[in-house]
Amino acid sequence: MTVAADFEAFCERVGLSLEPFQRRIVRAASGPEHELVVLLPRGMGKTTLMAAIGLHHLLTVDNAAVYCAASSREQARILFEAATRFARELEHPNLVVRHLELRYCRDPDEPKVFTGHLRVLAADAPRLHGLTPSLAIVDELHAHASDDVYLALKTAQLKRPGSRLITISTAGAGTDTPLGRLRARGLALPNVRRRAAFVDARGSELRMLEWAVPEDADFNDARVVKRANPASWITVEALREQRAAIPDLAFQRYHCNRWTAREGHWLPPGAWQAITGLPEFEPGERIWVGVDVGGERSASAVVWLNERLHVGCSIYHGDEGVLDCADKVRELASEYALQELVFDPWRFGQAAQELERERIPVLAFPQNDARMIPASARLHAAIVEGRLTVPDDAELRQHVAAAIARHSRRGWRIDKAARSDSVDAVVALAMALERAEFKLEPVELLGWL
Repeated sequence: MTVAADFEAFCERVGLSLEPFQRRIVRAASGPEHELVVLLPRGMGKTTLMAAIGLHHLLTVDNAAVYCAASSREQARILFEAATRFARELEHPNLVVRHLELRYCRDPDEPKVFTGHLRVLAADAPRLHGLTPSLAIVDELHAHASDDVYLALKTAQLKRPGSRLITISTAGAGTDTPLGRLRARGLALPNVRRRAAFVDARGSELRMLEWAVPEDADFNDARVVKRANPASWITVEALREQRAAIPDLAFQRYHCNRWTAREGHWLPPGAWQAITGLPEFEPGERIWVGVDVGGERSASAVVWLNERLHVGCSIYHGDEGVLDCADKVRELASEYALQELVFDPWRFGQAAQELERERIPVLAFPQNDARMIPASARLHAAIVEGRLTVPDDAELRQHVAAAIARHSRRGWRIDKAARSDSVDAVVALAMALERAEFKLEPVELLGWL
């Protein structure tokens, strides 16, 4: 019997009837990946399901050490009370209930001698660093003030082979948050599939499941919102009542599972992975090149594309990034018909002057709203319409996932959520595409003077 099948039988014994979306989560939790992220709207029974998963792990894994970290003591108590309720339904002779702890004892009369335990803790990172979990659960990461709890449990996985980490939460209020950065990591995985309101992202070590109303869908339509709320007890009528009773941003965040800050992820999940392929370039063909040189902590990137919108990319690091970019441009100019080098003049101005003296056509592209807002919109359209072919490059994919849409009165533009993020390859691609598709408006002769 598989772990998932055994868990379903366990749920029947404790009186928990699993719904299809919960079975999907359980199968993912028992999959080959050592880390799972689950993002669901409010009211989906997340905490109750995690309590059942934790208790089942305690009963089926030798020397189990289960730690459930919630954002507050009150939230931790909710999870513990659910686990305790399930334990009492089992009437298991080896389970002993202590304060915010369940113990597996060979002799229930000796509760201090136990071979496994489930502990529920409030978000207190310093107390988590000495733990060696076989299973760690982070509940409602959107409410955690920092990365400390997640990082304490994530780094603890090294201590025990096969250790698993599950993070389950509703959407947060910004991309530069612990949960926002974790979701960006999930969206950068090589296999991201979206079907209506459901996203399944997979990598070798991480899997992410998300139910959310797509950005291009109407959140005022309760039937649309219902697709992101797979629990049978959440009805269309109840969602209509919530829509009428609470503000827009609260409804979008808690019931649509949307990110509600003035900045957010700029691409639909899976859009970048859908255009990943094998770009092809012919010697001597026309190409356009974009260069964006980052600061001391960021990467530097050279991106080029041809008339068929096939994309190539080289990313560099360190203080020599400017020189590396200039050398790459020279290499491209010797192999292809380089039509235009587009660059951010902030750090590449002097290098561009040298390349211009070598008869490479250059164009400064300042990173202001007037230039980047239309370039961002053009790149977004080319991706979602499937007109680009990009390489399967993990670092390029990470730059794409780290980029955000930052809104202003004039529109939105690609930007980075935090100073430490690297999005230079995305910016370079946006600049190159803008020039590759640039067409002069035809001059219309109105008459003679």
